[in-house]
Amino acid sequence: MIKKRIFIFLIVIVGIAIGAFYLSKFASGYRPDFSTKSLQPTGLLVATSFPNQATVFVNGKAIKNKTTTTISLAPDEYQVEIKKDGFTSWQKKLTIEKELVVKTDAYLFPTYPDLKALTFTGAASPVISPNGKKVVYSVSKQDDKNGLWVLGLNERQLLNNQEAQQIIQSTAKYDFSQSTYQWSTDSKQILITFIKVNPSASGTKKIKAVEENFLININNNDLNLALTDITNQKETLLADWKKEEEIIAQAQISRLPEELTIILDKAVKDIVFSPDETKIMYIATASASIPKDLITQMPGASTQKESREIENGKTYIYDLKEDRNFALDLPTDAKISWFPNSRYIF
Repeated sequence: MIKKRIFIFLIVIVGIAIGAFYLSKFASGYRPDFSTKSLQPTGLLVATSFPNQATVFVNGKAIKNKTTTTISLAPDEYQVEIKKDGFTSWQKKLTIEKELVVKTDAYLFPTYPDLKALTFTGAASPVISPNGKKVVYSVSKQDDKNGLWVLGLNERQLLNNQEAQQIIQSTAKYDFSQSTYQWSTDSKQILITFIKVNPSASGTKKIKAVEENFLININNNDLNLALTDITNQKETLLADWKKEEEIIAQAQISRLPEELTIILDKAVKDIVFSPDETKIMYIATASASIPKDLITQMPGASTQKESREIENGKTYIYDLKEDRNFALDLPTDAKISWFPNSRYIF
């Protein structure tokens, strides 16, 4: 009886060990190949999209499950396309490697956008904040709605149709549609400038420009806020903002590999970080070579073809997380900006 129990116990232990082995291999992407009677390594394609419930095509063949879904594929190169009615299709050539996960993160843009107004009061002289997440604009000829307004521009706010917020109301003395304004470095304040032209005190025909400056917090809830002229402090304020910009730029650059920093300093112009600061877009001003392995690559890093040899006049994007540099095939006069999710550019 004791021998029988020991035998059963050993069988259970061996069964658990074998089961754990196969489960670990399955989780790593291995799948049974019945033709060879063996486990063959595969990679995982995680097909995600926004919006989801889109159809996934791999080498032209539709996959049964819609996004979000996980597909096991043998290591190879595949043409992946994601489609949804009413949206432009997303397609990309992806290399699947064994035991690694590749994620699509496809953003599908509407084929026929709903071109409805984001504002219902009119909007003049819009100025986008430094972080690209807000815009301030003026409103006139709308009675109590005249003044300055701030609208959120990030992806979630626009999808939820978030309304603009009025931060200051125009008065008989101060018509904000006649002012100029600029954002603080941290995108939390707005400097408003009025320039009024008055006859000179001497009574001659000469005119004199009088400048008034006011600083408003964008979260201000008092639309009739008593304004304090800060013209005497304007130069100091702008100098402080300039220093803050330089500190932010230095902090961003300091996170880059030293070898890359040297290249950017000598052979690059118009460096623009993505909103999440994980990528940089730049224009090459001279030929240069970006060394490999500046940063330890993450498992499942992008398998898209990169260009580490940069050429004068071309635009590139360097991914700080994955140490990969991609060339953009764009006209030389193209105006480029980041999409809020940092995965696309306009």
